[in-house]
Amino acid sequence: MEINVTEKARDWFKDEFDTSGENGIRLFAKYGGSNSSLHPGFSIGVAAEPPVEAVVTVNEDGLLFFIEDHDFWYFKDHDWAIDYDPKTEEVKFSHREKVK
Repeated sequence: MEINVTEKARDWFKDEFDTSGENGIRLFAKYGGSNSSLHPGFSIGVAAEPPVEAVVTVNEDGLLFFIEDHDFWYFKDHDWAIDYDPKTEEVKFSHREKVK
């Protein structure tokens, strides 16, 4: 699984979240929302916190993105891209099935 984060998205995370110390950007599955069509009724949440049981970690320009073990079900078997959408002034997530 890959997670690619654009420069604009990294800048947004740095502006919006406290990524000091051991904090990284945790990507997790949350009930409700509509920012991904992969699992109906669920969407992707983000939080700035230190990893505990991370199974996926990606360091993008000094910013750690991670997925904890209990949220891996949502992301597995897909590659992910995170970009900034200037219209909504938020990040957007896209995915494609991982080529095996």
